[in-house]
Amino acid sequence: MEEVQAERDAEQKPSDESVQSAQEDNQPIITPSAQPEPSYPNERLKRAAHMLFFKRGRVPGAKAWELKTTLGKSYEKVLDQLDEELKELDLQVKKVEAGGIGEYSPNDDETDKFRYFVRLRGTLTPKEARMSGWRIDNLAALAAALALVVSKQGKVERKELEMMITEKAGRWRTLTLTDTFLRTGYLEEDESGMISLGWRTKAEIDLPSLMMLVAEAKPENADREEPSAASMEESDPQPSEGQVTE
Repeated sequence: MEEVQAERDAEQKPSDESVQSAQEDNQPIITPSAQPEPSYPNERLKRAAHMLFFKRGRVPGAKAWELKTTLGKSYEKVLDQLDEELKELDLQVKKVEAGGIGEYSPNDDETDKFRYFVRLRGTLTPKEARMSGWRIDNLAALAAALALVVSKQGKVERKELEMMITEKAGRWRTLTLTDTFLRTGYLEEDESGMISLGWRTKAEIDLPSLMMLVAEAKPENADREEPSAASMEESDPQPSEGQVTE
């Protein structure tokens, strides 16, 4: 009897092994998950935010070499992570070439020619724009001034700029507005009196969108002139048959 039981166990063992191997074959293949992007400690994000938000001198933001010294060689990745965190607040990290700010020499390193700011990701509503301290007509004059500079390939004579602002805001406010745009960094003036875009325009304003809005804008009297011209055509008397017209 013992020999018969041993033979049965021997026959059953291979079948159990085949079942086990079949189960192993049916198991899903698990591939190792991709490694997540490195996440930087909150302390480094806080330091990056402090450097970009708080103004320490004439110009807000921080230079590339300042961020590299404080945050390390991977400062750009830290800024990318900060940019993701700021999306919920409708803000973004903006990289601007510091050429117009005059903060570097041609002998500086390539990365030292840039400065980083935090700016609005979307747009302000008219009510929010009023709360920023700018009058709506002053903002309109600024938009027109920037559009003129861009249309002149980045530089325009101050006299021409002031003539344009005079048409929008009046002669007595032109000098004040021009000086305000220059003082706040939206425009810059060189020694020859040529006006160009300032660092603040490059950091805060979406110039392609601005130029698109200006191109799509209609003159104030455009809608009034069309019906008046049509009415004049209708009012012209038509010559009757046989009437000689000069």
